[in-house]
Amino acid sequence: MVNPMIIILAIGIVSAIFGILLIFAPALVLKAERQANRLFMTDTALINNRIPIGIIMLLASAFLAYTYASDPLGEVIFLGIALTAAVFGLLLLLSPETILQAERRANKLYMTDAFFLKHRIFIGIGLILASAFMVYTYLTFSL
Repeated sequence: MVNPMIIILAIGIVSAIFGILLIFAPALVLKAERQANRLFMTDTALINNRIPIGIIMLLASAFLAYTYASDPLGEVIFLGIALTAAVFGLLLLLSPETILQAERRANKLYMTDAFFLKHRIFIGIGLILASAFMVYTYLTFSL
């Protein structure tokens, strides 16, 4: 079984990298996003692989719920994430069109790229602070 603290550390490191890139190299983030969109269409890949992805999401949800159920802070944070993963996994298996409709409506209502670029400094700082908290948590509980 993977140590949950290693997962927290890895997420913290990834958050720090994205936070730094958002602040200091936003053009690189946009370029990577455009390249990824050209290479990998999310809607098609999601629908074509919806059953294995849905099963993986349900398994991840069960793992998170089992791992963090005994921790009071974990109950609030990670059980919420586990519930979200479970709902998303069930929608992938039972009603994938619901996810696509919600995504299309959200894209019409709110363009996230413009939001992230406009507020990239604050989002970057938030990611770096979240990263620092995760690394601190890892160091506190692992040492």
